[in-house]
Amino acid sequence: MRTVNNSPARRPTLKEIALKVGLTPAAVSLALRGDPSIPRATGERVMKAAAELGYTPDPELGRLMSYLRRHREARIVSALGLLSLHRDPSLWAKNSFLRRLHENMVKRAGELGFLTEDFFLNDPKISATRMRDIMVARGIKGLVIVCGPAPVDSIGLDLAPFASVTIGYGVGLPLHRVCQHQYEEMFQLLARLRGLGYKRPGLVIETETDRRTRFHYTSAYSIAGRARGKKAVPALLGTEITRDVFSKWVRRHAPDAVIAHGSAAAHVYSGWLARMGKKTPGDIGLAALDVDTFASERCSGIVQDYEQVAAAAVELAASQVRAGEKGIPATPKVLMIEGRWQDGGTTRRQRQGSRAPIS
Repeated sequence: MRTVNNSPARRPTLKEIALKVGLTPAAVSLALRGDPSIPRATGERVMKAAAELGYTPDPELGRLMSYLRRHREARIVSALGLLSLHRDPSLWAKNSFLRRLHENMVKRAGELGFLTEDFFLNDPKISATRMRDIMVARGIKGLVIVCGPAPVDSIGLDLAPFASVTIGYGVGLPLHRVCQHQYEEMFQLLARLRGLGYKRPGLVIETETDRRTRFHYTSAYSIAGRARGKKAVPALLGTEITRDVFSKWVRRHAPDAVIAHGSAAAHVYSGWLARMGKKTPGDIGLAALDVDTFASERCSGIVQDYEQVAAAAVELAASQVRAGEKGIPATPKVLMIEGRWQDGGTTRRQRQGSRAPIS
């Protein structure tokens, strides 16, 4: 029985043609396209060899290669505006947090093929309407909005022409946002302290910080405290935490570790504890929920990955631009980035059954 083979004949490759005529595959490719850089005689020789081998061009591949050649020098697909709600443009460079955000937003945007341009909404010389028109004229398709020193419910800028993403909770608009996973970071920090043998950690946090983090820290701390029962230390909250209030709280509740919001606060509390005759970490541990890795003194706690926050915000904005999304989204997305524990020397493993008295 004769088998009928209906599969198409194999197409000769550029490499095979090149071997036949003694040229490189790149030169053969140029010759087959009629590129003027190839001498006419050489081109005719290549065409003849291709015909003898049964070569026929692939039209789909030809269209693809033509597209790639046309766009090889124009890989920037769009532009993203990095919109700061801070009044002072120099803060992008002066403030370590903002500098890290900005550098990594620009870096990630470039990797994705986007240009970036900085804008400052509180510039008194430019109205919000004028700024929108400038953004549109410059081809801005998406915005990453960085909140200023105070939270706002609106920014006064028409966002209809743009895909918009904000960082953190400072902008109250229902936008896509990227945030630190503060709720989970509190559980992570408490688990680390528990693993070191601390049994009575106590949280100290100002009410404004608590509000700006959407009460995630205090909520997680409270829930974890229910599991500890009578051993739980009540959180110290206040508009302003003073040394007197802090000292009374320590004496009354005898925490074996103090949880501060940031490295700066932890350094202050360490000084206050020293005045009480307590050494860190010998007598009492200290851990921060937002460790400043640029600080001169190291502190144990959670390092919040702002580089990843910046990159994720750009990625989210870029995905919305490519999807053609504009304006206030119907279903805002919230992307959480969890930080990591760092042992900075202000905590240590506790000896079984040991506990320094607080006087």
